[in-house]
Amino acid sequence: MLNQLGPIIAVLLLICLAASVGAYPIKKLIRIQEAKHELRHGSPGFFRTMSGWIVIAVWVAVTWFFATIIGEWWAIEDLSAAIHRSGRRLELLLRILEALADD
Repeated sequence: MLNQLGPIIAVLLLICLAASVGAYPIKKLIRIQEAKHELRHGSPGFFRTMSGWIVIAVWVAVTWFFATIIGEWWAIEDLSAAIHRSGRRLELLLRILEALADD
């Protein structure tokens, strides 16, 4: 019974952690966008806006990575094998983030 509840508990913890970590950058980006559209002196520029989007992209990527490990753990019921196979996904994820950083 506990073996089947492990992935479910992990998903709930991931959702709580991702929401608590991601709330600040999203809130900050919304404030930057609002200030940018008011056209006031000292409004944030393009690069500050882009840095906010990069933080959000990294947050989404990390959440996605851990969600795939939990999903595979739930499907095959073997946490160590799921972590071992996550290496290829991590390589793919790092290549995607590298491509985003090049822009």
